[in-house]
Amino acid sequence: MVGQVVIFALGAEEYGMPIDVVREITRLEETRSIPQAPPHVLGLINLRGQAIPLIDLHVRFGISSVGHEDSDDAALNTNSFALITEIHQNLVGFAVDKVIEVRTIDEVAPPPPLITAPFIRGLINLPDRIIMLLVPDRVLDNNELLGLSDLATQS
Repeated sequence: MVGQVVIFALGAEEYGMPIDVVREITRLEETRSIPQAPPHVLGLINLRGQAIPLIDLHVRFGISSVGHEDSDDAALNTNSFALITEIHQNLVGFAVDKVIEVRTIDEVAPPPPLITAPFIRGLINLPDRIIMLLVPDRVLDNNELLGLSDLATQS
């Protein structure tokens, strides 16, 4: 048994993140931009007085922000929530479009050989869809994590 997974949407795709690294799910409000930050860093959010770096997974993964082109308000729903995670004792927020559910997963299939992204642990095959399970501490490399940690402590 793998355990519980937070399933969320980015555009038209669904991803999962182990619940044991998710500290909180919050609706995104105000984001403070950071000059000269990498494109995937949206900025900082204030969570009960603590500055937390926020990563745009659309940009990081190179996927479209708009999930359903037939929906007029799809662009308005982009990055509506943040998954506040703990990675190497640092809090990092991941901006997502929508949190779908928390589900107990019994089995994760290894990714096919063509999927070489280091942050994809495997595939969750459900009867009606496939969810890519992420390895949160591999979404960012160690240098990026150190830099984001420094940003949060200086703010």
